[in-house]
Amino acid sequence: MTDLSPPVLAFDPAAADRFTERFVDMLNGGAVAVMCAIGHRTRLFDAMAGLPPSTSAAIAERARLAERYVREWLACMVTGRIVTYDPATTTYHLPPEHAAILTRNAPLGNFAVPARFVAMMGATENLVVECLKTGQGSRYEQYPCFHEVMAEDSGQTVVAQLFDTLLPLAPGLIDALERGIDVLDAGCGRGQALLAMAERFPSSRFSG
Repeated sequence: MTDLSPPVLAFDPAAADRFTERFVDMLNGGAVAVMCAIGHRTRLFDAMAGLPPSTSAAIAERARLAERYVREWLACMVTGRIVTYDPATTTYHLPPEHAAILTRNAPLGNFAVPARFVAMMGATENLVVECLKTGQGSRYEQYPCFHEVMAEDSGQTVVAQLFDTLLPLAPGLIDALERGIDVLDAGCGRGQALLAMAERFPSSRFSG
């Protein structure tokens, strides 16, 4: 008789250990990303940038936040290897190499802004579960702070590149904008790109 039972696959304990380690790293990284989003929103990264090694009380005072919770946030930043900690002096420090991608004036771009998308995805867990059950869609207003985060992200990725990189990709577009044309931006969000272009090209007319 033909054996129709499914084949027995060998279990590789070493592969299971590797995957477990990778998955734990993912969990830790997701938690740190959410805390980075909080550090951006509360301007804790901005407060720490340029500070010498400081106590949690000094950092909280500069950021005008509650020390008790700043201390907990700092603990997460230390375990995430974003902030350094000196147990001898109980001081914390944001290295300038880290501040270079985590502050509002970051020369390499503020990566704490897209970290907010991770926090947003967690906040929509119930919505996504319901969509999977019903097959129905979702609306913009069901995603907390969506336009706020998109505007902040676009400000440093789109608007900052608009005149030197993006508009020159379309031959003759800058000349046309200077002469005066009608421009429509569909899905303009908070309209930061339109406002920047309207200021730069006063002869053109912009709608979003």
